[in-house]
Amino acid sequence: MKKLSVEGIIIPIKEEVPLEPSVGPDDRITEAIEVMLKNDLKRLAVTRKDKVVGMITLEDALKKVGLEGNLKSKGPRSIVVQGRRILLEK
Repeated sequence: MKKLSVEGIIIPIKEEVPLEPSVGPDDRITEAIEVMLKNDLKRLAVTRKDKVVGMITLEDALKKVGLEGNLKSKGPRSIVVQGRRILLEK
């Protein structure tokens, strides 16, 4: 299975994006999704050597791995991405 990396969904920065937390362009998309869900973020900075190279959005990341759905639902949720179960508790 081809590794889906963050680099494939980086978009230019048009707004202020916090530097922490962040992911690198070579990180797996599943790792980026997990970081965004755990930190209740809709977008995430992509950094290389402490320099922001762009950002990714949760919506784009979920679409890339084939998961689209209602991100606004309340209560405990879990998603399975590339064989990894990611649990989000509200």
